[in-house]
Amino acid sequence: MKWYQIKRKGSKHYKTGGVEVIDLLKVGGILQDFARGSIIKYAYRNRPGDIDKIMHYAEMLKVVINETKTKK
Repeated sequence: MKWYQIKRKGSKHYKTGGVEVIDLLKVGGILQDFARGSIIKYAYRNRPGDIDKIMHYAEMLKVVINETKTKK
């Protein structure tokens, strides 16, 4: 899966087509830490819909890790 596909699956604010904070985190190289922290937060919180958020951040993490491996 590609980055734009992952973003499209997320909340409405990821679908504007512009540069989003999540893009800046990715470019800045800190998205992996942010995604891991978000996964932990939503797992601990455990409210309805949080499993979907966990899965979304896990998919983001997977894409970023795979992109990093491909660049090496």
